[in-house]
Amino acid sequence: MKVLTHPKTVSALVALMLVCSLAGFLVGHRMERKRIEVRNDPGAWNEHVTREFDRIVQPSPEQGVRIQASLDQAVKELQDIRLDTIARSTNVIWRLIAQVQKELTPEQLKAFEQMKPGPSDLTLDLLRVAPQQNATNQPKK
Repeated sequence: MKVLTHPKTVSALVALMLVCSLAGFLVGHRMERKRIEVRNDPGAWNEHVTREFDRIVQPSPEQGVRIQASLDQAVKELQDIRLDTIARSTNVIWRLIAQVQKELTPEQLKAFEQMKPGPSDLTLDLLRVAPQQNATNQPKK
């Protein structure tokens, strides 16, 4: 059995292994992100639960309509809870930032400005959540 001793061959194999490893990592990371996004999407969850319920329980058409209405209402309530939680969490973060800023020296404040989140960093768009709609179909503030 001959051992690879040629430096170019060994370097090429190591480079190939690194490229393949990086490509595998990137593909796996992207797939996992997509899976998490789908799992966190209430609409996708609604469809999945409906599909599984229909497959396993096999409700009658009349039952299916009533059950789907209940499921739709529950998903809306879950979305409202999620939006409220995000808004409350954002408020806690802004209060924390204000409290920390009061304790810092002017030099520390300059450094802190570079690391603290900006208003656009803590939006519902960033979190991929649609804003709540009020009676006139306008987003709540």
